[in-house]
Amino acid sequence: MPTHTTTSFALLIRTNGEFRLLDWPANDNDHLKILYAACDCDHIDAVRITESLTMWLDDEGLLNGSIANYGATRLYALHRPPHQAYFGHALFTGGTDAQGNTLGLTPDEAAHLVEQYLTAGRIPAQRTRS
Repeated sequence: MPTHTTTSFALLIRTNGEFRLLDWPANDNDHLKILYAACDCDHIDAVRITESLTMWLDDEGLLNGSIANYGATRLYALHRPPHQAYFGHALFTGGTDAQGNTLGLTPDEAAHLVEQYLTAGRIPAQRTRS
């Protein structure tokens, strides 16, 4: 009998603007390890943006001198009014399942999020002559 596996991802946005998609395993045993490594921190915090989108950051990023992550802050602002800048590397995942486990982004969600990131203030609008 064939086994179906669901591929899911997390989007890492570094403070220097670099980004990449990470594989997000279905098994939650490695989730914290991935979060700490991606965000390069010892204390992680989740910022729920929508029911299906969560941003993970260093909980002490502002206190430990991390650089502001303007890309992650702009991406947050596309979904909710920003109330602060976010600091340190950011990892975006999906929401949670009924048991509270963190879900990854589907391929379509990941592609849409990357597209939003690339166009959120990064590509200048067309100029017109007056």
